[in-house]
Amino acid sequence: MPARTTRTIAMQLMKGNPVPVLLGILVIVALALAGYLQSRQPDLPAIPEVMVDDFSRPVRDQILAARAQLLAAPQDVGRNLALGKILHAYQLLPPAMRCYRRVRVLQPDAFDAAYLLGIAQAQAGDDAGAIGNLRAALALKPDYAQAKLRLGELLYKTGELAAARSLLEALLVQEPASAWGHHRLAQVLAALADPAGAIEHNRRAVELYPDFGPAHYALALALRDRGDTAQAQEHMARYREHPEQTPPHVDPLLQALEDLDTSAQAHVRRAKQLERAGRMPEAEAELQQAVAAEPDSEEAHSYLVWLYRRLNDTERAEQHYRAATARVPNAIMANLEYGSLLAEQGRFAAAAAAFERVLQADPEHSQAHTLLGQAQDELHQPEQAEQHYRQALASDPGNQRAAVLLGRLLLLAGQQDAAAELFAQAAAVAPRERPYYLQRIAQIWDEAGRRDRARTVLEQARELAGQQGLHRLRGEIEQTLARWGETE
Repeated sequence: MPARTTRTIAMQLMKGNPVPVLLGILVIVALALAGYLQSRQPDLPAIPEVMVDDFSRPVRDQILAARAQLLAAPQDVGRNLALGKILHAYQLLPPAMRCYRRVRVLQPDAFDAAYLLGIAQAQAGDDAGAIGNLRAALALKPDYAQAKLRLGELLYKTGELAAARSLLEALLVQEPASAWGHHRLAQVLAALADPAGAIEHNRRAVELYPDFGPAHYALALALRDRGDTAQAQEHMARYREHPEQTPPHVDPLLQALEDLDTSAQAHVRRAKQLERAGRMPEAEAELQQAVAAEPDSEEAHSYLVWLYRRLNDTERAEQHYRAATARVPNAIMANLEYGSLLAEQGRFAAAAAAFERVLQADPEHSQAHTLLGQAQDELHQPEQAEQHYRQALASDPGNQRAAVLLGRLLLLAGQQDAAAELFAQAAAVAPRERPYYLQRIAQIWDEAGRRDRARTVLEQARELAGQQGLHRLRGEIEQTLARWGETE
């Protein structure tokens, strides 16, 4: 407050009772001094500069608007936190952390700032800083389960195993259905030479989330070391089905960050999650928001091709294919999906051209080689088809589809032994998939005029389907066997 203004108020007040006047002067001076000291806090980091040139216009506007609001009220805790969260959402970690640190100075008991600063530091590789701030966050809010999980992960990483174990066990008391909590505790127990405990918790993790790839992998190794070969192989097969799939993190604060991200990439991520949950209309809406945010987004248009192919909407699939390939003619996903759509419609020459564009971008793309070989097979070009099936298997020896298709091609050409070897390779898949592959292989043997061999394979498929409770598949197989019996 300017000194002249203060003197003027004091002189006006002196005309009355001097005691209240003196108290009023002291209050005014105290308020002025407090404002002065707040504006001069030596530990308060400067408001960060932010480079936004690489972002789309909507994202640039979002960041710059939040920064302008903070510049208008630099001491406002909410505005500091808001800018930090927006920057964090776009992985602009150094300026985001500076905003969180400003909040920590202005309001030391702000849980959000302590927690998000710890998360950002962990993402930036500053484990010591992250541990300090996550501990501070838990001191402020001891029941925030995700803070226990994140801190437990860091303590395990830095070798503080006893502390990590204690924290993760406390988390599982609070949230016994946390698949992540069980998996992380299993990692700690394995490091503490408690393999039985590690197996127990990883088993619980995959019970809670059956497609938890890393937990299946850890189980496979631990069971192998214990001598349980059959179970180890089963878990390794499950891992290979979903090697990178993990449970979602239920974290309200990090979800709020995700919601702030309005980029096309964020909308595509949300669309994938919605699609996995079977919420196709909402997935479509997210993808449409993606192309609205960034009209030239190859990724968003490519996923719309993928979605409209599954919705049998050829017109819109073609529209987004043209948009996806306008700037990137060899866009991999768009060409794979559009080529597959064309093949489903019997337009094999056009489909082959799309798959060839994928191989121009990635000459070793196993799926593209498989699909191109299949299109050429339909176009009665067996030599070219065989070449691409072999290239598909060279790029990915585990490509069961290519093995089956190449086996069929060789069998129909009279190369029975080579075909049988490929069929055996294709059938050596995860137990849940094996009866389906055996059914297809049986059909190929029958197509080649070997009903005897076909029946043997199909009976194997029926037995496996029954063991796995695949009643619909078993019914289909029994109908086929009955039909074969009537025609013999």
